[in-house]
Amino acid sequence: MKNKIMLILVFSLLVFGFSGKFFSPVANPAGTNVIITEVLYDAPNSDATEEWVELFNPTASAINLAGWSLSDNAGTFSLSGSIAAGGYVVIARDAAAFQSLYGFAPDISGSNLALSNSGDQLSLKDGNGVEVDFVAWEGYVAGWTVSAKDTTIRRITATDTDSNADWENSGTLGDPGSGSYGGGTGGDTTAPSVTITNPTNGATVSGSVTITFSASDANGISSTSLLIDGTQVSSSTSFVWDTTLETDGSHQITARATDTSGNVGEDIISVTVSNNGGGSPPPTATGAYKIMLYNIEQSGINPDWKQVVKEENPDIAIFIETGDWDDNNNQLLNQYVTEFNNYFVNEAPYVGYTTQGIAFSTSGEAILSRYPVVSVTQITNVTLDTGAVFDPSHDFFDVVVDINGVHTHVIAAHLKCCSGTTNEDKRERAMEGIINYMDSLGDVPIVFAGDLNSFSPVDVEDPNLAPNGNLGWGPMTMLVRPSDPTYGQYSSTVHTFTDVFRSLNPTDPGYTYGHQNPTYTSRIDFIVVNQHFAGLLINSTTGDTPTANTGSDHYSVDTFVKPFGGSDTIPPAQVVGVSATTVSPSQIDLTWTANTEPDLAHYNVYRDGVLVGTSTTASFSDTGLTASTAYTYEVSAVDTSGNEGMKSTAVSATTQSPDLTPPAQVTGLVANAVGETQVDLTWTANTEPDLDHYNVYRDGVLVGTSTTASFSD
Repeated sequence: MKNKIMLILVFSLLVFGFSGKFFSPVANPAGTNVIITEVLYDAPNSDATEEWVELFNPTASAINLAGWSLSDNAGTFSLSGSIAAGGYVVIARDAAAFQSLYGFAPDISGSNLALSNSGDQLSLKDGNGVEVDFVAWEGYVAGWTVSAKDTTIRRITATDTDSNADWENSGTLGDPGSGSYGGGTGGDTTAPSVTITNPTNGATVSGSVTITFSASDANGISSTSLLIDGTQVSSSTSFVWDTTLETDGSHQITARATDTSGNVGEDIISVTVSNNGGGSPPPTATGAYKIMLYNIEQSGINPDWKQVVKEENPDIAIFIETGDWDDNNNQLLNQYVTEFNNYFVNEAPYVGYTTQGIAFSTSGEAILSRYPVVSVTQITNVTLDTGAVFDPSHDFFDVVVDINGVHTHVIAAHLKCCSGTTNEDKRERAMEGIINYMDSLGDVPIVFAGDLNSFSPVDVEDPNLAPNGNLGWGPMTMLVRPSDPTYGQYSSTVHTFTDVFRSLNPTDPGYTYGHQNPTYTSRIDFIVVNQHFAGLLINSTTGDTPTANTGSDHYSVDTFVKPFGGSDTIPPAQVVGVSATTVSPSQIDLTWTANTEPDLAHYNVYRDGVLVGTSTTASFSDTGLTASTAYTYEVSAVDTSGNEGMKSTAVSATTQSPDLTPPAQVTGLVANAVGETQVDLTWTANTEPDLDHYNVYRDGVLVGTSTTASFSD
């Protein structure tokens, strides 16, 4: 019996020793030591810069912090200075970030602690290395369940029992340096100043309206919110309001701000929405419009994705992997909508919508539209042919857009990633279910676009288009091949779907993935439309903008579409008279006979079958080419309705070979002193036709250049 007891004791020590989460009570109920009073560990913008810790001295004497330290589960930070009797000290990771959040500087900065958002502990030790206070959160230590996101955790009372009961989620960004607990004096009773800057009180509004307001406070702003008719719509100071979703009439806008002491200020105005009975109507398309699909990778991990959007200038944009765009009442979504609308000042403004309740950066979809949005549906489950309900790995997102009076369903999709039989089956079942959903909509226009993480059957069958990898081709086969013996049974009974890019580019691989890792080069991102778009598709490209390679690990896919009900379906005449002239090792110039049709918009220029630019004149310079290389060019004309004419007869040219022969040696150099500080140089001029300039050296060091045979030093 004795041996059995000893074994149990040893086993217990091993278990608790391995966990690394010992907790020794260092309670301080008498208030005789410095205590930790507030912690921001999960910051609103950047944990790497905005985290901070507050200490409070409840004693009647100042305490020297030399030799004191703060430790978390990964590091230790040494303290310095002193903390006054009844005073606070704030220790921040970055002074500038703290100043930006609160409007004043921390007492100590440069902390190297990295406070974990998923559970951590803080230990405060005095100058003798004795632990005097302790706090933990999110279950890192048993019993410590206090948690926060974008807000602080704070001590409820100066009485220190070293238990979870001492702490709470403050619900705000806190009040560093002036806590109202443990003897803090507080004293700030002045509410922030809040002013709605757009629209103005009493204004009549329609379409998309960007609401903006300003908020200021001497002690800093901890949170802001924007409400329409009493419902919060944003926690930022701007919001793009789609008034077409509101009833005509009076609506109240409230802007609200809370300072670091909990004081609330607000500004309230009333506006009149008038979309049907006055005001400016929503914009309509008079020519072709552009649809773009773009997987921006992990909530837009590389900010270059925004530059790609600016280069593409889509009228309807479907984004995949929007991740945390739904945080804080769509704060990120609204931020991007505002940025794009400020950039495209000559275009109709976007309205934006994103999926809600997204847990991962690789999930979520969003749709931006310059046309009015009629309805928004997030599809969390789909129904299979058997009647069973299936939960796809990513929700679908159906946004109904009014394009020239035609309600069009724009459906965003992101199917399960990766190879393997299980993942293929998940993709196929999700597609089976969303096809049933689209059939339930009836005979209506549909744009179905997304990262399907699988291939097209056409690509798989053509050795020139064959993708890399093993992801299967079931989902696209269900859409575009109802006659397929394996997957045709799941095809639509209402719609005839078209793979836009492949139908317009039968021989162009159009790879959308793999440019950052060629091992997986493939086309897995698709824009698919139904029978309502027959005869309306103009062209489609992938990854053809300057920033495409860095914006994301996916290329965007885009297509120009003629508007419903457009009367002009006649393309311009074929371009003729194209000639290509070699200019240098890196440049070829093109000219052609000008098209004189009155509705000409521009010309498209293709190099080796790929669109490389446009021109509004009958000429184009293609630069940045490789020396000693042959290139083939075609040119087409595009009219104001988006109709593209036939490409011209192809012409070819070869860039010049690189010039490796240096100029002849300069001769006849003469130096003449002019006064005490100047020397004039002359020499025999070089007559070679490709001379660019002369370099002038003094005592072996380059001191200048000249384009003539003289120089004054």
